[in-house]
Amino acid sequence: MNIKRILASAALILPIAVTFIPSQADAQIRPPVRRHTPVRIIKKPAPVRVYTPVQARRRILVPGRWVRTNRGQQWIPARYIYR
Repeated sequence: MNIKRILASAALILPIAVTFIPSQADAQIRPPVRRHTPVRIIKKPAPVRVYTPVQARRRILVPGRWVRTNRGQQWIPARYIYR
């Protein structure tokens, strides 16, 4: 190859190569990257309100227990008392 040909090709390629180098001004001009998928907005489900009647709200659980009687011990099962 000729030296003249190498210098001529370098003279043609060098200005084109310099234009592809990014500068600080290019970083400010670039538009923001758009997402292809939409952003999901996650919502908490509404709390479920359960209707409890007044009678159910007033009941109290009395746990089961052993009771000492004249004949020995007797088991009394658990029950609800309404107040």
